[in-house]
Amino acid sequence: MYSDGKVLNDNLITTPQKMIMCPSCGHVFWIENPVEPLITYDKPDAEVYSWNTWRFFGISFSDNKGKLALINHYKTFLKKSHYDPRKEIYLRRFLWWAYNDLHRNHQHVRLRYWLNGFMSFGVWHCNRKLILEGEKLFIKSYKDFTANLTRLMALLEKHPEEQIDLELPEIHRELRQFDKVKELLEKTGSRTHFTNELLRHSKWKDARVFMVSG
Repeated sequence: MYSDGKVLNDNLITTPQKMIMCPSCGHVFWIENPVEPLITYDKPDAEVYSWNTWRFFGISFSDNKGKLALINHYKTFLKKSHYDPRKEIYLRRFLWWAYNDLHRNHQHVRLRYWLNGFMSFGVWHCNRKLILEGEKLFIKSYKDFTANLTRLMALLEKHPEEQIDLELPEIHRELRQFDKVKELLEKTGSRTHFTNELLRHSKWKDARVFMVSG
């Protein structure tokens, strides 16, 4: 789990994908109640598209070009149509996560992740190059990133039932509004590992997404 609310399992996002693009005609449609894809070794009776051709629009997360493509998909969806608040929140949250994917796991660039045996030199070097390139792209996109977060925050304040736990403090932290983070967390009452980490990163003036657990 990451501080922005994104949860991965075996490097796959666990949040259901509701916006789908047909791999054949490019038509985009919304699935209100998505279900997990059927996994079978039986040959289907009709032609079907494999999971990886439509999952996140067929993009690859293994390079920054794929991550930028995902960002552009969500930006295009938001520009082309008017959505009710619940759907707009969903899309802007996924756009937020897509921007953060450019430099997610930034701590892996540190030398100690190779020296302590966490990963081989080859894997560490490739990851480091990918993340540092992604960081440059994130900085280049920062104006759009903050505009999306500002709009998302306004929607969540108006529709609190759509909020994920501690989502607003995290948004303020990533917008570098560190004093506001402390103010909001003081109202939550109980302290958890997550709240302590939010306070710690705010104290450091660190606005990057970080891993909470996993």
